[in-house]
Parts: sequence; C-alpha cells; structure tokens
Amino acid sequence: MTKPLQRCTCGRHGFLQALGFKGNGFFGFGASRVVAAPGADELRLPDTAACKAAEAYLGALSSSAMVGHCKRTFLFGRALADKAGARPDLEALYVGSLFHDLGLEPIFEGPDDFEVIGAREASRFLKAKGYPVLADTVAAAIEIHTSRATAEDPRPEVAYLNMGATVDVLGLRIDQIDRKLIQQIVEEYPRDGTKTMLTALLKREIDTKPNSNFSQIAARVDVLKLINDAPFAH
Repeated sequence: MTKPLQRCTCGRHGFLQALGFKGNGFFGFGASRVVAAPGADELRLPDTAACKAAEAYLGALSSSAMVGHCKRTFLFGRALADKAGARPDLEALYVGSLFHDLGLEPIFEGPDDFEVIGAREASRFLKAKGYPVLADTVAAAIEIHTSRATAEDPRPEVAYLNMGATVDVLGLRIDQIDRKLIQQIVEEYPRDGTKTMLTALLKREIDTKPNSNFSQIAARVDVLKLINDAPFAH
C-alpha cells in the first residue's frame, strides 16, 4: 500500500526562504512499491553524439553515485519542465546535468568555486569535441546552478538544471512531480550512497574554500544537514 505524502516539519521552510524559494514547502516522500511501468518518454535520456560523449567522460572520472545523481537531476528537471509546459533544449539540459558537479571532483582541485571550475571544464571538453554553442549554454548553467535566482532564469536549460538538482539534493519541489515517476526514476538510477557522497564533497568545498559561494550559503544555513534530511533513503 502506498504511503501518504506528509507535510515536512523538519524546519526546511526557513532554509527555503533564506534562499529565496517560494511555494508550499517540502513534503516527505515515503518509499513504496512501484505499481506502474515507467513511460518510455519519462525515463528516456537524450542520445545525441554530444550526450554520449558527455556520458562517457563523466563515467570515466566520477563514481556511480555521482553519475546517478546527474541523471536523476536531468529527469527531475525535465519532469518539472513538462509540468510547467516549458520546452528546454534537452541536449543542453542533459549535458549540463551530467557536468554540473564536475568541479567537486578531486581531479579538478583548484582555488576557484566548484561551480566555476565545473563550468570551465565542461566548456573545455565540449569545445574540444566541436560543440562551441552547447559549451556556452552548459557552462552558463553550471556556473550559476547553486544561485537562488537561477530557478527564475529565462533560459529553461539553465532554470531546470537548477530545479532538477535541488529535487535530488534537497527534495525541493518534490511535491510537484508524480509520485510514481519519482519511484521509477529512483529505481532506474538508485540513490545508493548519494547523501554520503554529496555531503563529503560539499564539506570539502566548505572546509577548503571558506570564501566560496557555497561556503557563504553554508554559513547561513546547515546545508549538509538538509541534504541528509532530504526525503530519500540514501
């Protein structure tokens, strides 16, 4: 039997207000049995040459937990875009989702904010592969994907990357996505180790770069706790 959604009472509302988010707040998401087969369109990933190249690159340097997080980011972002009637460039949204946390990977360690590092590396890779226009769009989305204003960006590829990531990291807007689709996405791309991975990487950002954008956010709210409190099991 499917568990009902319940309003969260864990104090995330103040965090959302601090970041400038609006809406009815978080809702808990209880694990339950998948009762419907996923629709082909709902779980389909873009398969252009650029997307395949990005998948291969991410898979070669990132953990399976990170790859899963990035793919769920795209699927959640697309689900929200579909609900809103938005029409992002799915290739750009997917490649941006795949690369949005590149700057957290130890291989790209450097003094800049992880968003800046990730945007720079994504741009370098895509331009080297012959996709300069895609590189510019993806880099722009990655560089501001943690900003509170990004969800309002007029470019849907930018806005829905931000929104997809915050669904998977914090549970933000989870109540706007069909419950069965959430279950199907998590079943297809399991969250095993996601919270542990993200909190470790982001804690490193906070500890080693106290003046970074993310560190400034973390100084106002306990982001790492909110990640661990997100309405997912792992």
